[in-house]
Amino acid sequence: MTRRTGRRTVFDFGIGAGIWLRLVGAALCWSILAARAAPRDDHPDRSPSPFAEPIESSGMRSDQEWHGSRAAAELAQRTATVPSVPPSDDYLRPYPGEFFPLPDDDWLACGPKLSSFKSGFFQKLSLQGTWLNRGHADDLGLTEVELFATFALPMPVKEWPMLITPYFNQRLLAGPDAPDLPSKLYETYVEFLWVPRFSDRLIGILGVAPSVYSDFEVSDADGFRLTGKGLIRYDLVPDRFQLLAGVLYLNRDDIRLLPAGGLTWTPNDDIRYELLFPRPKLAHRISFTHSSEDWVYVAGEFGGNSFAILRDSGLHDKVTLRDMRFLVGWERKRNGGAGIRFEVGYVFARSIEFTSGTPDVEPDPTVLLRAGIAF
Repeated sequence: MTRRTGRRTVFDFGIGAGIWLRLVGAALCWSILAARAAPRDDHPDRSPSPFAEPIESSGMRSDQEWHGSRAAAELAQRTATVPSVPPSDDYLRPYPGEFFPLPDDDWLACGPKLSSFKSGFFQKLSLQGTWLNRGHADDLGLTEVELFATFALPMPVKEWPMLITPYFNQRLLAGPDAPDLPSKLYETYVEFLWVPRFSDRLIGILGVAPSVYSDFEVSDADGFRLTGKGLIRYDLVPDRFQLLAGVLYLNRDDIRLLPAGGLTWTPNDDIRYELLFPRPKLAHRISFTHSSEDWVYVAGEFGGNSFAILRDSGLHDKVTLRDMRFLVGWERKRNGGAGIRFEVGYVFARSIEFTSGTPDVEPDPTVLLRAGIAF
């Protein structure tokens, strides 16, 4: 772990951009090989929705913000029911109107047609745990527990849904020995995400979230932040190629506004490339049954946040935790927006920064383990 005496006020995107470009190059090579090896898809109408990924919370970390935006766009894409918030689960029956054919030749060729949302008010309940190895006494370890639920309302009609997500996150910190940090940090908010559909191919994503980020030892005013997002998604080729562009208002001490965007390409039912900043993801479906799909993936992530804290000396301060993450994962998607997933990752470009002038700290790279379940 190293320490810095000067505060870094502008985030260096060089490392993250390099990872993003490498993933883009890998995606192009993968697509060429897949196009040669994959059988012809004669049933494009049976393909999964291009935004059938789970909302990894609607959190104010940029990666969480991004997942909420992607999933929200899918909700507006289907107009038969009030949309939802992804993955999928075997415990759930198909929602009314969803039909699973018998395993004939057609089904075997295309796989199941899983819904990534539920019909009605309740959409999703998600629980996720993340662990970062401390390494040694002078470094920073972290255990994170995240819980949220999402509900949908017509605004003013069901094709233009309002998604309401109460969210709670607790981080348990281990170390470093100096400078002092609280043992617990909290992140809680209620996000209101509106998804108007302007045309068959154009969808808006507008969100705002009154939030509190603190150790709960300082006043609510110190830890209160208003965050939000504004994005547009255009379906260049429905279910196959989408463009997304906009901005995330993180309102963090280190980053106020973060541009977001890119493209999502689904060359066939077994491959999905999310070449998106700040969270790229390359996924491949390895198996499916009549009620589930198994996927493996690699992804990048921008982690951390800013918190109001009370130091041991009684000083009211703010600390910003920041890192970059490379993840390899497996997930099982089931019908209705439920599922499970496991990830292992490498965390690097880590930093701990204070507004009080306390020297910044750069923890060593470490290993990440994560597991999540959604209902």
